[in-house]
Amino acid sequence: MSGPRLRDDVRIILFHRKFRRFHGGHLKVWHYFNHVLAAPGFDARVLFDIDSSWDRSNPWSEARDRVMDSTDHLDPAALFVAGRDWQRLEGLGLLDRDLPILNLIQHVRHAEDWSIQSQYLGRKAIRLCVGAEVADVVAAAGSLGPTVVIPNGIDVPVVSDPTSIPRPTDLLIAGLKQPVLAVSIADRLEAPGRTIEVLTDYVPREKFLNSMQSARVTLFLPNLEEGFFLPALEGMAVGTLVVCPDCVGNRSFCLPGVNAFRPNYRIDDVVRATETALTLPSAEAKRLLANAADTARQHSLEAEREAFGRVLADLDAIWASA
Repeated sequence: MSGPRLRDDVRIILFHRKFRRFHGGHLKVWHYFNHVLAAPGFDARVLFDIDSSWDRSNPWSEARDRVMDSTDHLDPAALFVAGRDWQRLEGLGLLDRDLPILNLIQHVRHAEDWSIQSQYLGRKAIRLCVGAEVADVVAAAGSLGPTVVIPNGIDVPVVSDPTSIPRPTDLLIAGLKQPVLAVSIADRLEAPGRTIEVLTDYVPREKFLNSMQSARVTLFLPNLEEGFFLPALEGMAVGTLVVCPDCVGNRSFCLPGVNAFRPNYRIDDVVRATETALTLPSAEAKRLLANAADTARQHSLEAEREAFGRVLADLDAIWASA
């Protein structure tokens, strides 16, 4: 695919994806892809792994004119690298061109010795970290290049009055990452007249958002460690009362007693916090939901775009000083 014609003064940022099914990591890269398209003087192209899926859940289905078959006739100004893109771009020889690299880091585990991504922290790159917790571990691991914290933004509209929406489900348990724990907690929280929905299998994003919006309380069960954990912030936007145990990457926006419940990640603590959320007096629930809506507004996609736009505007200077 040749893509749209480019002016000589437009700089291309090249992305790479291996898409099997939709998940939050792909969504955030899609957001950054669109941030590039919105930046003056820049355009975006993307290479896909040959076995990638092109079902409706693939966001780039809306941008097929910017999907490249190869880089034979492409002279990118920079590379955008996230997750295991490092290995794939290295295999294509693209890391040997001495191009500026924008490295989106979405998880604290990418600094762990066992992580494949950690092997590339010794390569110079502009590290775009989704939160301060991620930036701290990346810096401690001795990454080469500047570190920029850009808190994740969400594309979910914030519900202005959460109490005005019918919520037929008392509790939603988002347990895709912890299915056994999700079922166990659901059993412990059963009560006469209480409606509980448990999600342990992948569902399309629209259905997941609808399930959250239909629930008074949503218990999120992330991995024990996350880089940011976007679903909890989306839950705040749709007006469900958020219970999300401490997973490191949610500490900056899941504020206990302010906008959410953030128990220790132990089953007894999680069950206790969820039961408290379910029986919270309406005035207290309304206060938490209002604060949660404010938090969601502060994490807008527009704020994320503006922050990344400043990086792109100073790309050459930032890279030269790295």
